Amino acid sequence: MPTVTMTLEEYEALRSLISSERESEGASLADREMAQKPKKRKKSKYQKELGRQLKRLKAKHPRTKITALMKRAHRATRKAMK
Repeated sequence: MPTVTMTLEEYEALRSLISSERESEGASLADREMAQKPKKRKKSKYQKELGRQLKRLKAKHPRTKITALMKRAHRATRKAMK
């Protein structure tokens, strides 16, 4: 195998060329990934009201289990939506 000798300047130039090429490839990959971000789903009127009711109940009853509060919030939401 033949040996290759480079000067220090040539070696540094080659290293900078390789690193800049990698950076540009990485940047283009990141741009593609950012473009394919999925859209968030719109919250329904019911879901917004449920959140309000749950927040209200959580403030009144902070130590109650969340399952019990969810049932109450569901009932309150259905009542409010009528």
